[in-house]
Amino acid sequence: MKISSAAIFLVFASLLVSSSWVTAQAPEVHTETGALNGTSYRIDMPVKWNGILVIYYHGYSEFPVTFDSAKPNDMGLGLAAAGFAVAQSGFSGSGWVVEQAMPETEALRLYTIAHYGQPKETYVTGHSMGGLLTTATIESYPNRYDGALALCGLLEPTTWAIEHGGALRAAFDYYYPGLLPGPIDIPASVQFDQALVDKVLQALPANPKGEAELMALGRFKAAEDLADSMVFGSFIERDLQQKIGAPVVDNHNFLYAGGADDNALNDGVKRYTASDTALDYLKAWYTPTGVLARPMLAVHTTYDPLIPPESVSVYSDLTQRMGSSRYFVQQYVKADGHCHISGSQTVAALEELIQWKRTGVKPESGAVPEPAAAK
Repeated sequence: MKISSAAIFLVFASLLVSSSWVTAQAPEVHTETGALNGTSYRIDMPVKWNGILVIYYHGYSEFPVTFDSAKPNDMGLGLAAAGFAVAQSGFSGSGWVVEQAMPETEALRLYTIAHYGQPKETYVTGHSMGGLLTTATIESYPNRYDGALALCGLLEPTTWAIEHGGALRAAFDYYYPGLLPGPIDIPASVQFDQALVDKVLQALPANPKGEAELMALGRFKAAEDLADSMVFGSFIERDLQQKIGAPVVDNHNFLYAGGADDNALNDGVKRYTASDTALDYLKAWYTPTGVLARPMLAVHTTYDPLIPPESVSVYSDLTQRMGSSRYFVQQYVKADGHCHISGSQTVAALEELIQWKRTGVKPESGAVPEPAAAK
């Protein structure tokens, strides 16, 4: 599948962070790749290790991720160049693999410690779906980590995110009937590729009222973002239905609001109700609790067409209600797009998190501090 990069949840750090943070002057790094219980992994260990281990969760991917020590890996080499050891699992499955990723990554953490020694400090981080995994990990196993850095993460209940995506898809079908397969029982043979994104993009002007309503509902800045989201969202709906054995689309209680055609849409849209089986799975994998016992810093772009920044605000409110707000800080980078967070911004945020843990002084909310070289 080759949906445009703006549409992926996403995939690999090499698509998410600037390769400029890996330089010819980078310190010597030992890279180990292999398979642990059949799951691909990569460990980047600097010769001059600062004693800090970073466990990294990658984002949503169409295929299981595999690692090759001969190929660049910006997340591993980038953080290793700054002195951190980095361990990352490719996960045994693809798509929505929260259930599998947590125990597989824990096995890798234990393997890394057994082979390279006990770190002075350990932090967990991840992009997108990996941001949700980061949250689930620090909530569930605070004694294993000193802090968490969630990057462009889905920090609201998964049921909410899937409901919103399914509701948008149902609205799209109201205005553009038959243009996309599904939203339930989508055949495995359907190719969710760039050709399908282009087909949707070209069809949007045929219904200006529908396009305007959908742009408003999704808070999209560009028609390309709308087209990407409809195609990629359909891929996710098929992926989850295949995993669970039941469709996840659910808009039966969804009130469409925000556009000029809300009343007609609410009256005419087809309503779907997900089964208890589907909802129970999504609740389990995963519903954030907001209960924190270690520092957690969340970083998001100011415009994200796939995971809106409001997702982080939902989590912030949850930590307040659960009495954990002293352990949570939300920051942003001034960028458009999903996970458009640079390598230098990632390091700056990680260093803030480490100082927070060591001093007990929370970082300021607002923009991620500008790297010294960029000032």
